[in-house]
Amino acid sequence: SGMITAAPQFTIEYETPVTARVNGGNGLGMSGGMWAMRLAMAKAQASGVGLVAMRDTHHFGAAGCFAMQAIEQDMIGIALTGYMRPEGMEYGAVPTFAARAMLSTNPISVAVPTGVELPFLLDMATTITPMNRVFLYNELGRTLPLGWGWDANRQPTTDPAAVRMLPPLGGTREMGSHKGYGLAMVVEILCAQLSGGWEKGADGRYSQPLNAHFFGAIRVDAFRPLADFKAGMDAMIDALHQAEPAPEHERVLVAGDPEHTARRIRSESGIPLPPNVVEDLEALSAAYHIPLHWD
Repeated sequence: SGMITAAPQFTIEYETPVTARVNGGNGLGMSGGMWAMRLAMAKAQASGVGLVAMRDTHHFGAAGCFAMQAIEQDMIGIALTGYMRPEGMEYGAVPTFAARAMLSTNPISVAVPTGVELPFLLDMATTITPMNRVFLYNELGRTLPLGWGWDANRQPTTDPAAVRMLPPLGGTREMGSHKGYGLAMVVEILCAQLSGGWEKGADGRYSQPLNAHFFGAIRVDAFRPLADFKAGMDAMIDALHQAEPAPEHERVLVAGDPEHTARRIRSESGIPLPPNVVEDLEALSAAYHIPLHWD
């Protein structure tokens, strides 16, 4: 339909040795994000730190995929994505005290290199759960834990099909939702304000037509010897793994542990797909004459 530019031009609109503001050309966020993350890493290689704000792209998937690129070059990687719609949106995050969704789940990801331990990988939404998890539960016919989502009347619901609003981390003001909401706004500022994605229209009103992202790379050896840093990270993670777990839990986890475990299991056993995704793939296979090879 032309909604997404299939072969966009990624352009640098402004840059310094350590920063860049770039335009994603209305392209896929996945490809634009990889391009921008590589630019951030190149700047970090030259100057110690690289920061890139990107506007005018679409959804970029899992933030952790971009942050993890920096691990390959022994850097700390940062990836954020943000979207805000002042008039409200059909699905999204609700600012504390607001009656409608106005923000995306504005995720944050930070990846940190290690020595013998698996990399530290924080990849989190600033809402209690991301919207794609709600969609997945709906596809699988599962009910949501109470508190994950609200319906169109701002009432808690366990029916994923009825969810229209996601509360910020904390859920309610009394439980700290203002903190999750504040984190979402920090993401939005770094992504949309720095990139120019939050822009004034001809009518004088501000809006954000498309998603905006922010990528960072930090060269560890610009601060201290890399080997010392990695040894310290290993000791920090090991101390947490060795901590005595609460009675109802087997062990203490560190950010990235569930993802690394899932990657290992799925590399051996395959990736589980909901029935509707399998049906979609089979329909696309038939329509475009591309054979599927199921193991």
